[in-house]
Amino acid sequence: MPDLPKDQVATLVQIANMYYKENLSQQEIANQMGVSRSLIATYLQRARDQQVVRIEIADPRDDSAQLALELCQRFGIEKALLVPYGHKSDELTRRAVAAEAAKFIEARMNDGDVLGIGWGRTTSRMVELLAPTRPLSVDVVPLLGESGHESTYSQMNHLILRTAQHFGGRPHFLLAPMVVGSPALRDMLWRDVVVHEVAQQWDHMTVACFGVGVLPPTPGMIVYVGDIHAPMLVSKGAVGDICVHPFNQQGQILETPLTDCLIGVGVQQLRKTPCRIAVAAGIEKADAVIGALRTGLITHLIVDTQMAAAIIERSGKGDPV
Repeated sequence: MPDLPKDQVATLVQIANMYYKENLSQQEIANQMGVSRSLIATYLQRARDQQVVRIEIADPRDDSAQLALELCQRFGIEKALLVPYGHKSDELTRRAVAAEAAKFIEARMNDGDVLGIGWGRTTSRMVELLAPTRPLSVDVVPLLGESGHESTYSQMNHLILRTAQHFGGRPHFLLAPMVVGSPALRDMLWRDVVVHEVAQQWDHMTVACFGVGVLPPTPGMIVYVGDIHAPMLVSKGAVGDICVHPFNQQGQILETPLTDCLIGVGVQQLRKTPCRIAVAAGIEKADAVIGALRTGLITHLIVDTQMAAAIIERSGKGDPV
């Protein structure tokens, strides 16, 4: 319920019920309450702004509800949120998935939460679209170090700063590269006070949002694990990764030499996070998302309906409930 005086909330609820449930016109409501029609229009808009009224459009051609249910049953996840497919470009589809993720996270976060963010094209769009209705006392942490690429969506600490600014929370920066040259260097950085402070936050995360990487990368994707490492991961059967933890089509997390050179959240730290949101767009990621779902690291999936249908079709009937 929005943070308003009870009498104001009661007025908004009364007017919303008269308009949306009793089907009275704005003028009829104004006549009954002895006020102007324009004031009723203002109250109705305020009811929507304060989420007393939430508008949901149900397209009878949209089978997303059944697809979402089947995804949850097949892979044992808590919730699947699907956006309709049919945009003129992959970028618009990605933006629609990001908008759904932003809305979900806004509703999910509470004071005292620790939110972890992974980088990627869809998570970057999600950060841009965040618009919480009130400030929250939350901590925002990166799930990975910096990638070293110039693209905005790969600049991890920038995403953390923007997310914290949206919520009015506290950003925590990981001032280290995502992948270092040797296990010895990784161990040395791991002892750094700044890196250690972020690593401690990973143990207390309540919500984590991340993308699903594809291996081998499809055209247009950044090879963020490095051109040297990607062929090695593929040779070991990797079809994708979550936070640079590669997995095969059966959902097994693969231990590779890259693991000991990674500055990022651990698999077990992710696994104990209560809400783990994976976002992905584009049918070319369907096989990787199937493997990701089989890892058990995902509790909430946000994708487009075309990908959802492909996941169900390609995964067969063998996945556990």
